[in-house]
Amino acid sequence: MVQRKSIYSALIAGLLALCLLGAGCTSQPTEPGTPTAAEEYVFNETNNNETVTLPAGSEITISLDENPTTGFSWNVTSSVGLDYVNDTYIAPETRLVGAGGVHVWEYLAAEEGSAEFSAIYKRPWENKTGDETTFSMAFVIE
Repeated sequence: MVQRKSIYSALIAGLLALCLLGAGCTSQPTEPGTPTAAEEYVFNETNNNETVTLPAGSEITISLDENPTTGFSWNVTSSVGLDYVNDTYIAPETRLVGAGGVHVWEYLAAEEGSAEFSAIYKRPWENKTGDETTFSMAFVIE
């Protein structure tokens, strides 16, 4: 009987410890353009044509709506000072045919100075008309 109480006590103590450890592992979503504790900056279409100052070494994430099923995609250009890390297309969660998703680019603010990210949303086989959707951001890296 004493051994059973010891096992139950150890199990309860272990569960309490796991609950306490797990309570500190939550995070709040970030607003676009705001830094997180790891100096990560997140931007989207609401930040179009903005100039942002951020520290060297910061992680930059830019998310833009994209629907490749229509033939449209973002043609991206980034300047010196922004080191490309990764880009990913996130498909929509819906099963609707032709629904768009989000394209996410990740960069590192590598060196001090000015840098720029720009993109044009168009079909690659069509000539540029000037009516295309564009996105642009300037960065001052300190």
